[in-house]
Amino acid sequence: MPINFIPNDPLSQAFAPLRTIDPLPERPADRAGFRFSGVQGEGEHSVGTKEFLFWQCREAALRSIETWEALNGPLKRWQGNKKTLLLRQDAGDDLNAYYDRSSLSFFHHTSGQKTTYSGASTDVVAHEAGHAFLDAIRPQLFSVNFTETGAFHEAFGDLVAILTALMDPLTRETLLAESPDLRTANYVEATAEDLSDGIRREYGASHAASKPRRALNEFVWQHPILLPHSAPPDELSSEIHSFGRVVSGCVYDTLANIFNSRPNRDEQSLLEAAQTTGRLLIGAAKIAPSESRYFRAVGRAMILVDSELNGGANHLSIRDAFAAHNIPLGSSAMLAPVSLLAGGAPSMSGRSQKISIPKSVTTDLAKRLGVASTAKFAVQSFQMAGETIAEAIHEHEVPLGGLDRRLKGVVAFAPASVLVGEVSARAAVLGGLPDVQGAADEVVQFVETLLDNDRVKYEDSNAAESGAPGRFKTHEIQSVRGKRVLTRIAFDCFGGCGCSHG
Repeated sequence: MPINFIPNDPLSQAFAPLRTIDPLPERPADRAGFRFSGVQGEGEHSVGTKEFLFWQCREAALRSIETWEALNGPLKRWQGNKKTLLLRQDAGDDLNAYYDRSSLSFFHHTSGQKTTYSGASTDVVAHEAGHAFLDAIRPQLFSVNFTETGAFHEAFGDLVAILTALMDPLTRETLLAESPDLRTANYVEATAEDLSDGIRREYGASHAASKPRRALNEFVWQHPILLPHSAPPDELSSEIHSFGRVVSGCVYDTLANIFNSRPNRDEQSLLEAAQTTGRLLIGAAKIAPSESRYFRAVGRAMILVDSELNGGANHLSIRDAFAAHNIPLGSSAMLAPVSLLAGGAPSMSGRSQKISIPKSVTTDLAKRLGVASTAKFAVQSFQMAGETIAEAIHEHEVPLGGLDRRLKGVVAFAPASVLVGEVSARAAVLGGLPDVQGAADEVVQFVETLLDNDRVKYEDSNAAESGAPGRFKTHEIQSVRGKRVLTRIAFDCFGGCGCSHG
């Protein structure tokens, strides 16, 4: 039975109006999917009704998965080997949407005479699904306490929303009529217009989320330590939703560069450019090392992935896009050997095909990083430029008690990531060693931004989900191996207003 569906955002209907469509079928039994709440009967329901909201949110979520599988193959499991996530199209009163590893949750809130439903925006639903997709392929990123890593998670959600829009033929046609070269402001590169409008009405035009985030932007990279912890929507801050616009701009410009390099700049060429960009982005997200300059790592990884998939055809498109946002890449430096280590090269072990590095190598790495010789390293493998590379990560503790009395005895982890390869059967550091003190400084700055934006749930607080706008917390203090550790619990949609990572 047909349903009514908004293919983009409720405030973008001048370009992508309400449609009557056949809903997507249930997910195949052998693939990951959703558990639906508050199921309603099919039909051409009116906007604003609970029946419409259910089918709108369901369709948007399934279209997001359809986009993901077109770019990355079948989605078998979510993070943690989960088969399903709960999809909550209306979880209560808030200007909010979030992903918390168990659900995609959306909300409603009335300001004046208008009620905003975050689950009614395909942009917002796809954004939250984007967090879940990234968490499925690279779960380590969820808890990294670097501004650029969190900001990339936010940008990834926005970019999944954009890619989901671009999988739709009618959207591509109307977009090209509005912006033939993709270089003028348009409804596709702007996301979550309706939710931003609700935030503007509730909190005022100076709120950081009172305007849609735009992937077509001129923001340039600055060191996050030098930025304010919050800022109006037209300015850059170290808050991750704000700062993420830098890297979403890099990837959108990559898309535009690839599209404009095509001889025929038509709807089919736009689809192909979107598919190419999406695959480069996903491939890079899988292998970019967990370093504080994560935007640069992603750009470099995109170039390496392009070399493998496309023979380097899009190298200049990627390089120029990142350079325009003040992120020079120099991708060859990423895998350049810089020093030999005391031991043999990384090796793959038996049937498990897990990579391992000799104890002598980790002992040498610990010495070079200035940590105890017994320090533990997590080791994982990546395929880069046709080689198997090991990433060795040591997480060192950063004390937080000096930031707030309620954080006395609490630590946050700062990852020190080293790429290890082979030179004449010896282990070698590739690209360089991380700045351990610099990483600790950036973790402190990241936590300061969380505190200034009221994102931490303390042990004596029960306000994480009080139902009042602005109260949702993304971090809490948990016990990890006998230590009190500041830990991420969710990604919220707009950072300072209660919108959970989306």
